Amino acid sequence: METLDRAKLDDFVDDRPWTPQGPENAEIRIENQIAGVEIRRLVQMSDGRGNLTVLMSDRFGETYRTPHVYLVTAAARSIRAWVYHKHQSDRLALASGRIRVVLYDLRPDSPTHGVVNVIDAGDANKVLLTIPPLVVHAVQNLADEDSIFVNMPTRAYDPANPDKSRLPFDHPGIPHDFAK
Repeated sequence: METLDRAKLDDFVDDRPWTPQGPENAEIRIENQIAGVEIRRLVQMSDGRGNLTVLMSDRFGETYRTPHVYLVTAAARSIRAWVYHKHQSDRLALASGRIRVVLYDLRPDSPTHGVVNVIDAGDANKVLLTIPPLVVHAVQNLADEDSIFVNMPTRAYDPANPDKSRLPFDHPGIPHDFAK
């Protein structure tokens, strides 16, 4: 019987140091951006095996520590709306599919009170979107197939004390029409 040589740790070759192509985590600004909202470019690195996109890293700074991470599948043409959090920021990594995020600033003391932002993201526009506490938001899947995003909120979810308040997507008090 033939004896196979088993791989040993010494058989492996260390990765070489590399430099990202282009700025990692570069900030993006939109017109009339809601105060406290942060939009950052997600950089995709590709090779013959596929691609890799860094969603969150301590390399980006102290504010990028992540106590809770979850993957969300948004069914085709679905709408998840409206929600806000009293204490946590949501940090949505939008890198797959065709997703629209609608933000509405209801904070009475905010300089952008009453402002609506619409951000289209996904395959063609990979972004990390930070939504501060008390900013109302919705996620709409614009695609005819499921879309996926990752949320990395600033606080771990507590099922006994959820930090989430909701309204139906068609509430007349929010100036956004999902049909348009």
